[in-house]
Amino acid sequence: MHDDQHIARLFLLDQGLRQGNLYPRWVGQLGFGYGYPLFNFYPPLIYYISEFFHLVGFSYIWSVKLMLILGFILAAFGSYWLIRRILGRWPAMLGATVYTYFFYHSVNVYVRGAFAEFFAMTVLPFVFLFLHRLYEKNSLANSVFFGISLALLVLAHPLIAFPAVIFIGFIFLFYLLAAKDKINFAKAAVIGGMIGLGLSAFFWLPSLAEKQYTLTDKILTTELAAYQEHFVCPYQFWYSPWGYGGSGDNCQSGLTFQLGKIPIALTGLSLAGFVVYIFKKKKLSLTTGYYLLSVFLLLFSLFMATGYSAFIWKAVSPLAYLQWPWRFLTFTALFISIICAYGVYFFKKLLLRDTSTLLRMTINITVLIIVIVTVIKYSPYFRPQRLISTTDAARTSFEEIAWRVSGTSYEFVPKGVATKKTSLGTTTLAINENDLPRQPYQIVSGQGRVTTGKNNFSEKIFTVTAASPLVFRLNTYYFPGWIAKVDGQKTAINDNNPLKLITVNVPAGRHQLAFRFTDTPVRILSDWLSIISVILVLAVSGWEVKNTLASHHNSGKQA
Repeated sequence: MHDDQHIARLFLLDQGLRQGNLYPRWVGQLGFGYGYPLFNFYPPLIYYISEFFHLVGFSYIWSVKLMLILGFILAAFGSYWLIRRILGRWPAMLGATVYTYFFYHSVNVYVRGAFAEFFAMTVLPFVFLFLHRLYEKNSLANSVFFGISLALLVLAHPLIAFPAVIFIGFIFLFYLLAAKDKINFAKAAVIGGMIGLGLSAFFWLPSLAEKQYTLTDKILTTELAAYQEHFVCPYQFWYSPWGYGGSGDNCQSGLTFQLGKIPIALTGLSLAGFVVYIFKKKKLSLTTGYYLLSVFLLLFSLFMATGYSAFIWKAVSPLAYLQWPWRFLTFTALFISIICAYGVYFFKKLLLRDTSTLLRMTINITVLIIVIVTVIKYSPYFRPQRLISTTDAARTSFEEIAWRVSGTSYEFVPKGVATKKTSLGTTTLAINENDLPRQPYQIVSGQGRVTTGKNNFSEKIFTVTAASPLVFRLNTYYFPGWIAKVDGQKTAINDNNPLKLITVNVPAGRHQLAFRFTDTPVRILSDWLSIISVILVLAVSGWEVKNTLASHHNSGKQA
């Protein structure tokens, strides 16, 4: 896979949890051994799901694999229940198959290794499912479910959640126009949105506020993945060779962007069915209106992946953080699946004017055959290029994480750390393999003896016996939130050195030196927003359960 950091990140999350941090924003070993605030910026959902499997006994490697298996299963169920809610069982079966076996689903897992984006594809159908349920019944419970799904989308992949707002907005407006009680529907949707933002605030708010202290803007959006070089040429949607390489300029790519001949053919049949259906019915309904909206959103997602949309990307500068325009294929996958499902719906409506059992069975068998053919046709693409024989120990060693994995992702390193240019002209840190720190500290000047009492990710304690005043340097990058204390008294941190390492002055004598990574005001605020949101969700859930039980009890009495 391209992004081969997941085992290391899961290991670091596990270590942080075992050190007593419910949400370990800072982790060690990454950043070439000097640590950095990984989970202050990288979405945590897939790693917490993987950690669940690890805690019940699976290896780190198998825990990540089980997360992927669960993601595929939930994606299938989510797309199935969304489409079934709108169109019925058989259309949903076809639509869920198209979604599950869509090329981009495979590209994310087996080529890119973009597991966070993959899981965003898992969560996305549930967002639209609960928005649809909210339209059907604008209850507080449905608002909560909608909010939870939004929060999970943010925690899965904020760079997918960001453009998802556009698609959610269009569907919200569609439902608002169709709703009988527009004001209450709008209120319920806004409440759901606030719940989603509140539940996920502990992640997205510090991520936005503190991004300025990292190398993200310098490296991520201008060098590692400048969007201008990754637009898709339209013909690549029809055909682009399958491969395990990367995306490139001039319509050359080592990975495929094709939609698949079967989904394209089913889309064509769906459009034909729609035209005939409208010609005969001569009127639009909520269902056909949703179809037209889905077609529009499909075309919009494809348009945003091509160079024709460059003016939008340029005008809306935050889109640059998406890095690759073809990330809009996440939305293409869902809406082309819905449109394919509509083909079954339209032909059933056109052909089943009577109650012919034989005709019903024929249509259902045809759908089943298409499903089987789709699975057989596209299953070969859901395989790795090659298998690597490895172990948890090999993937979690200090050298593996501090050098190889760190060299693949370092955009969250603090701004100001010394950098250099690679042979490709890109920026990397001015650190060689022999520079990796082998112990947690160094004495820059002076003489003394140091005993390590604690060396956790976010808390480090040393006993220093200094023969003379000395300069003590922690082999950890400075980032807002780090504090240092000498004998319990806060002391100034100096990071005026090439790697911005935490440095303090220690007077002569015996002293306890402690370092802690604490929450900044924005992190405290965001944590409390999420805590309050969780309390409100639990209170609402308890209230709903109580009302449901009371309703059943009263019904029993009446019976």
